[in-house]
Amino acid sequence: MFSSILIWLIVAANALGYIYLLYRAWTRVPRRDIDDVVHFLHPVDLSLVESLLDPAADFELRWRLSPRAFREAQLRRMRLYLELVQRMADNSAVLAEFDNAVRRADNFTPGLGSKLEEAAINVRLYSMFARVRLRIWLSLPLDAFGVVPTPDLARLRKAADLDGPKAYEELRTAAAAAFAQLQPAELETLTRNL
Repeated sequence: MFSSILIWLIVAANALGYIYLLYRAWTRVPRRDIDDVVHFLHPVDLSLVESLLDPAADFELRWRLSPRAFREAQLRRMRLYLELVQRMADNSAVLAEFDNAVRRADNFTPGLGSKLEEAAINVRLYSMFARVRLRIWLSLPLDAFGVVPTPDLARLRKAADLDGPKAYEELRTAAAAAFAQLQPAELETLTRNL
């Protein structure tokens, strides 16, 4: 009799503990509203992205600089582009999280995702493949006697069959359309932060 009561107390304590953990996990998820989205975005300069991915810039640097100076300049450019790709991925994650929260609050029926969600997925996919390639390139010993050829950043324009700057521009357009209910000043701040 005592053992069966003890077993039921252990089961009840575990069930209450599980319910408590679920409650804490549910309340820990941040509830994002439209004001939070603007502040969590990192600015991405698309003109800088275009200039880093320009094949003419790679050719001009290779032609103008010595091989050692070109490798150093290319390493700096790769690190800068890695930062920009990371910002693109972060922005797409914030926008996708907010889009999902809005869709859940409005009781959307499951089915095809919104344009914002599709654009965010494309940017995340591009950025994942581009970051892997950049990290591999940055881990190569480019300075070691010039044996390993210095990669061209222009080859990163397309990754996973996606044009990176074009995918990010589509994300910006989808975000501006999704947040049409914002005041003009807030909408301008959102697009500037993207």
